[in-house]
Amino acid sequence: MSETVDLAMTPVAAGERIDVIDILRGLTLFGILTANMRGFNAPSQVYFNIGRMYAGTADSIAQGLIDFFIQGKCVTLFAFLFGLGFAVQMDRAAERGKSISFYPRRLAILLVIGLLHATLIWWGDILVPYALLGFVLLLFRKANQKTIAWWAIGLFCSDFVISLGFGIWGIFHPSPPPPPRAVGLTPEMIHAISVYRDGSFLGMAQYRVPDWFQINFPPWWWITFVLPRFLVGLWVWRTGLLKNVDAYLPLIRKAGAWGLAIGLACETAMAYFTFMAPPPRGVFTLGGWLNRVAHDLSLPALACFYACVVLLLVQNANWKRRLAPFGAVGRMALTNYLLQSLICTYFFHWTKLYGKVGPAIGLIPTVALFAVQIPVSVWWLHHYEFGPMEWLWRSLTYGRFQPNRKQFPQLSPVTS
Repeated sequence: MSETVDLAMTPVAAGERIDVIDILRGLTLFGILTANMRGFNAPSQVYFNIGRMYAGTADSIAQGLIDFFIQGKCVTLFAFLFGLGFAVQMDRAAERGKSISFYPRRLAILLVIGLLHATLIWWGDILVPYALLGFVLLLFRKANQKTIAWWAIGLFCSDFVISLGFGIWGIFHPSPPPPPRAVGLTPEMIHAISVYRDGSFLGMAQYRVPDWFQINFPPWWWITFVLPRFLVGLWVWRTGLLKNVDAYLPLIRKAGAWGLAIGLACETAMAYFTFMAPPPRGVFTLGGWLNRVAHDLSLPALACFYACVVLLLVQNANWKRRLAPFGAVGRMALTNYLLQSLICTYFFHWTKLYGKVGPAIGLIPTVALFAVQIPVSVWWLHHYEFGPMEWLWRSLTYGRFQPNRKQFPQLSPVTS
């Protein structure tokens, strides 16, 4: 292989990175850890209704704040950043004059990592859908901005249209009323708690497989939730905004303001439909459908607000310095994401605290773990170019071990 090709096949160098992307990714990882903590400590069946296990005032307030500010918003940003990262890599490949043959290998390796994560560590894995949809994203590599925008909007809105269609169908073809909502834990949930708290490694791995399928199938949410966010990331990178932020500052401020206004309006509407006018179960109503629309709109709106705030803050040298440690976490996103799952899953298993820690107390291990990940990430990247999993992922992608340890210049001895 020629020297030119060797150089072309090297990964993105640290000097080519855009700091704000890493900072935003690191901050997002804190939000993902906060949202996922209830999944590390409770069965998948109560992930979206944790109040069935913890209905105390403190837990209700803590979970309410997590749902309002974090749930769905940070995973929206994570998916957006994946699409943006894809666009960056495609641009780097074009600039170096190399093919994109490395990218399918990269996705295949990510898929394997995701499958191992979902079975051996935690059922809430997002790497598998990210890897599979990454192959779909390749189809948009040469698409123009208008095409990407229309596909993103169409896929996002399809959920509204389909749910409305099913609702109207239900009006003219009514089904039997659903059974009353269960109170407390079902035998299935009690068994899940027993497995994840007291079971063997093999027993937990076997139980995670149906848990993962229960959460992810049918995989329609991949198409209506994940893929449009990938496409928005691709679209934003191509606008050139992150290459010339100064020129877009008025637009960023306006987008952030609109994101905040729409997000708060939608969250307020959801609170109204939840507490003041809850729609009946199993019956289509306009209020129930509007509640769903408000929920789906609030996620990208508030995610946009968060991203714009970070973009504006890093334009200030002092704020950029304060936020820089989060950039280290973001540069090691895969390592830190997997470590969060590994540490939390087995902490609750080994301490027998699984199923015993509610959302309020769960904030303590959340903050404690992330507070450790920040300095560890900073220290690691002071000595190494990539995080451990990033290094392995890159080495497998490029077919050879990548140099990782940083080489510091040797100081000449001082002579008298």
